[in-house]
Amino acid sequence: MIIFHEGYRPSYTNPKIYVASEYTAHLSVSNFNNTENKSVTIDKSNAEYNLSHSVLPSNGISLAGVVLHSDIRINVYGFLYQGQVSEGFLSMPLRFASTKYIIPTLPAYGIDYGYKNLIALTPVFQNTVVNLNLKLKSGSITYKNKRYYNNDTIRLVINKYSTFQLSHTSDLSGTLVTASKPVIVVSGNQCNFAGATHFGNCQAFIESVFPTDQLDNLFITPHISTRLNNTVRIQSINSTYLTIKTGNNKTSKTLNARDFLDFYYNTISIIFASDDVLVESYPYGLIGSKGDPFMMTIPGVNQYLHEYDFVVPTGFDSFISITVQSDAIDGFLLDGNSSNIRSGIFSISEGSNHFSTFSMSISTGFHHIEHRTNIRFGLWVYGNGGLDGYGYPAGMAYKIFN
Repeated sequence: MIIFHEGYRPSYTNPKIYVASEYTAHLSVSNFNNTENKSVTIDKSNAEYNLSHSVLPSNGISLAGVVLHSDIRINVYGFLYQGQVSEGFLSMPLRFASTKYIIPTLPAYGIDYGYKNLIALTPVFQNTVVNLNLKLKSGSITYKNKRYYNNDTIRLVINKYSTFQLSHTSDLSGTLVTASKPVIVVSGNQCNFAGATHFGNCQAFIESVFPTDQLDNLFITPHISTRLNNTVRIQSINSTYLTIKTGNNKTSKTLNARDFLDFYYNTISIIFASDDVLVESYPYGLIGSKGDPFMMTIPGVNQYLHEYDFVVPTGFDSFISITVQSDAIDGFLLDGNSSNIRSGIFSISEGSNHFSTFSMSISTGFHHIEHRTNIRFGLWVYGNGGLDGYGYPAGMAYKIFN
């Protein structure tokens, strides 16, 4: 199931999916508001599929989303394309959907313009009871003529193929979503900046939210080529003791349950947490309209894969970033070829952990990357456009529960 939030100016937004597979995939595609199935063939040369505007929700409950069935395993990315306000995310396979999520957002920009923080969710099964326990920095939310304040709970019963969207002009970080049956969740901002510099333009942010049972406690923030200014938000679920190292500076802090911590980094950092946390990176926009900010999830070290199939969107100057154990910095094979074209290596060590990160430019379309020694590594895909930008993790290893 792929859902979006409404994005920025929905009528001008082109929602689409990118599908990554080394082999030809035959898909059945069905919109929530239409029972008709469309058959779509995807291969390495044709990894993009445009969706109808009906997949974009509005506030409340609507039939907004799409169901994908594939005859082989695939990697899927949702993408909101709109000239100068694009953004994408890694879509989580349905079998890993769960019943508890913690929401990451940034404070909304431009309250006078009506830009909002957004949460959207859809259930996997009929008659799903969903509770949203609100964490509001300020103000209130009105739903069905009832006003809700910080720590109030909105209770819903939602059916399969229905998407619920909630918006607010405050910061919704720490809002807790619990459900009687598994749901899929996305969150972000209608249009926002990262950091206080406001370089670039106001940009849509969207990421698929990992459920709390798919989080980690050890993270390496990757080097983001051309983006040496980044804010990272660490969102706790339970009371958590954090240690963060950037360069030679190390800080420690206890986060209360459902609190967050923002910190700045430029090339690499390492995060230790006593409990599983959610980590989001917000690279800043660039001077001279060369790239906008974006929102990008940072999977933990224990969620790295041995290899990745991934797709790079059209219309951007794109890059990949890799994090890996420092003694394995060489040996990557990109599309079967040895690849050592890098813009610089940045390393960090703390205790027995020694990690390095580097970036490289990447062409549009399908790619496959692996390491000669079958070692696990983290991979992110992102890009710059004229007053535009996007970023998402290329994939992750999901925990499997019996």
